[in-house]
Amino acid sequence: MVELSDTPAESLDKFIEDHLLSNEEFRTQVKQAIDIICTFLKERCFRCAPHRVSKVVKGGSSGKGTTLRGRSDADLVVFLTNLTSFREQLERRGEFIEEIRRQLEACQREKTFEVKFEVQKRQWENPRALSFVLRSPKLDQEVEFDVLPAFDALGECSQLLPLSFLVSEQKCLSL
Repeated sequence: MVELSDTPAESLDKFIEDHLLSNEEFRTQVKQAIDIICTFLKERCFRCAPHRVSKVVKGGSSGKGTTLRGRSDADLVVFLTNLTSFREQLERRGEFIEEIRRQLEACQREKTFEVKFEVQKRQWENPRALSFVLRSPKLDQEVEFDVLPAFDALGECSQLLPLSFLVSEQKCLSL
């Protein structure tokens, strides 16, 4: 195997593709799974509630298409309508996460998805995110998901900001 230290600069992209990134088939399958989860979040969650999902921003290695071999994750920041402040989002995020968990588990019971979800145990009364692991017979490895409810303080302007800014702002508010 060629070592990274022996790889000339002009061959780094090829080295990364050959030795670090997961294969194209896996990336495609994960992208499809993420799209299914995003559609689920937009169309099924909060159907009977005053809050709706206005948009989902994808992050993490799988969300950005940079999944490494043996380790992939997806962060989905879920922006909700009808929230009036960061404070409201902070105080109610446990309720939002519980609703997302309930809906995911209902879909699994209904066999809406071909994939299996293993929702991680809640460690706090008001958790910051819903964490679950997605497994599929088509995937040769699992994908870790974090779904973070968020207040869209910037409205349309938030589409111009990078996800890392939005997630870091979310983390600051959750402390």
